[in-house]
Amino acid sequence: MTSASSGWRDAFRAAFPLTLPILAAYWLIGAGYGLFAMRQGMPWWFPTFTAALIYSGSVEFILVSMAADPFRPVSVFLMAFLVGARHLFYGIAMLDRFRGAGWRKIPMVGLMADETFAITWGARVPDGVDRHSFQTAAALLLWGYWITGTLFGTALAHALPSVPEGIEFIMTAMFAAIFADNWRREDCHAGSLVGVGVSLAAVLALGPDRFMIPAMAGIVAALAALRRALP
Repeated sequence: MTSASSGWRDAFRAAFPLTLPILAAYWLIGAGYGLFAMRQGMPWWFPTFTAALIYSGSVEFILVSMAADPFRPVSVFLMAFLVGARHLFYGIAMLDRFRGAGWRKIPMVGLMADETFAITWGARVPDGVDRHSFQTAAALLLWGYWITGTLFGTALAHALPSVPEGIEFIMTAMFAAIFADNWRREDCHAGSLVGVGVSLAAVLALGPDRFMIPAMAGIVAALAALRRALP
């Protein structure tokens, strides 16, 4: 066995235990996404293709909902950009850690997600394991969990006589659970209250069909303006 293959084996072995808690969540949400997309009448290849290409769980759910409406590419782009804007800050924080990664920088940057950032930022890399290989291994594992979870949900939708009614509620339930978990972890709720306040104002002003993009833009602008005041 070459030293290169041994190095990758050690990297995956070190990263795998840290990704196990995320495996269940990714499979559950990915399966829900596959079922949701099938419920909305998407073709069989659509969920897995978008899961692999977009790799931003909330954006995929939103994309399915928007795909059912008349095609609005600018709205889709703005929504995806605003929802994924937090990754700009992940990238800035990881600049030093990406240096010297060579070709591994491509999967490290392209597959950066919330959970990948959490693992690769704070994890202690075992002695003898290359940090860049460890980061790449963690990113590839999480990406694989998301894709296979979505593939399972798509296959399940085809195996069932009919996709269960109400499966579209999974997106609302997912966002509610994420918000509740963040609220529980926060020491200061100012950021969450900004999000709720701006969203509520946008709904009241624009209605439920047109509030999303203005609300996201308003939240980003408000948090940027208050960044020094918020902890």
